[in-house]
Amino acid sequence: MEPRSPRDELARLRGPLNTLIATRMQTLGLPTVKQFADYAEVGRTSIYELVRGRTTTNRAWTNPSIDTLIKLAVALDVPTHELLYLIDPSAPGADLVTGKHLPLYVAGRVGTGPEHLAPSGEVVYVEQAFVVNRELMAFRVYEDSMAGGKHPIYQGDVVIVDRLLPGELNFPVVARLREGGFVVKRLRPGGILDSANPEADPQQALIAPDQVAHVLGRVVRVISNVLTP
Repeated sequence: MEPRSPRDELARLRGPLNTLIATRMQTLGLPTVKQFADYAEVGRTSIYELVRGRTTTNRAWTNPSIDTLIKLAVALDVPTHELLYLIDPSAPGADLVTGKHLPLYVAGRVGTGPEHLAPSGEVVYVEQAFVVNRELMAFRVYEDSMAGGKHPIYQGDVVIVDRLLPGELNFPVVARLREGGFVVKRLRPGGILDSANPEADPQQALIAPDQVAHVLGRVVRVISNVLTP
C-alpha cells in the first residue's frame, strides 16, 4: 500500500488551515507535520493542535498566538489576515476571504512600456459570482495614459482582465509587448493600441500591432483608488 500523502493525512483531521498546510508540505517535500513545524519555526504542539482542530469548551478553534500566526503566514506564503479569517470566520471582514468574496492577487503594474512592470504582493477581493466562468488577472495602473473618455482609468487604479475574453474594439485591454512588460490601452481596428488621454505623450499614445506580442484580454473591472498617487 502506498503511503498517504500529506493532503490525505490532514484531510482526515479538522484543522481550519489543513488544506493550506498540506499543499505547502507537498510543495516543499516535507512528509510530516513535525517537519513542517520545524520549517515554520513554530512549536510542534501548536501545529498539532491546529491541524487536529482542537476546540475550546464553547467549540471555538484554539487560536494560535499572533507570533505563531505571523510565522505560519511566512511559511505558507499567505497573508496573515487570511489565516486569521480562516481560523475565526466570525472576525470582522472574514466574509471577504471565507464567504462572498475571493482574493485576487495583483500580478504587477501596467504602464506605458516594459520598464513599468514590477512584481506585487497586493491583493484585491472580488465577488464569487464575478469569478464564475472567468480567468482573471489584476494589474495596478502606472501613469495616466488612459485617464480620458467616458470611463477614465487613472494612475493607482487596479484593472481586472478576463483572459477568456478576447480584445474588443474600442474597449480597454491589457497587452504584453514584444519587448516585455504590459500596457493597458484601447484596442483599435487593425490591432492598434491607443491612449484615451488626449494629453498623453504622442510617442507613447499609439502602439503598433508589430510591437504587441499578445492581448491578454479585455478589462472587465476598474477598482479606483483615489489615495494612490
